[in-house]
Amino acid sequence: MPFERIYVLGTCGSGKSYLARELSEILGIKHYDLDDIFWERKFGKKRDKKERLKLFRKLCNKKKWIVEGAYSVWIDYGIKKSDLVIVLDTKIPVSLWRIIKRTIKREKSKKLGKDRYNESWQDLIGLIKAVLKYKKKKGYGRGYHKQREIIKKHNAEFIHIKNKRQLKCFLKELEKLQNIH
Repeated sequence: MPFERIYVLGTCGSGKSYLARELSEILGIKHYDLDDIFWERKFGKKRDKKERLKLFRKLCNKKKWIVEGAYSVWIDYGIKKSDLVIVLDTKIPVSLWRIIKRTIKREKSKKLGKDRYNESWQDLIGLIKAVLKYKKKKGYGRGYHKQREIIKKHNAEFIHIKNKRQLKCFLKELEKLQNIH
């Protein structure tokens, strides 16, 4: 398989985790969530900047990986090391609906003692702000444009997926290719 290091980018609620899990299952490559590197305890305590950069570089130096995460300020090394970058360009209302739905689901799980995330309703407001700022061209939150600049800088192979139909077609084609090999 020509792609052994795949980077999945997009805003909150774009489907990065879903796609990373699907790719992992199809390709048999372990996937990693950058939240696990950024947070010492999910959505509770942040790791030290030097420590998370060290963990990220160690991960990116592995032979095979699928990484998903939207931390534009420190992803340069990962994109440089990747064979393929997948940009999920989900429409804002879709991303907002997904993060709201996810927060409600996690709150219900928390009440049952089953949720492993320490995400709060206050965190939802931060996620909503991040989604709304993701495509801004200037200032804080311009993740989309920053990510595209990094992809261009490294001349990285990338796929731009804009909707669920394109995502399903991509996964179906990938499965076909895997079955041939």
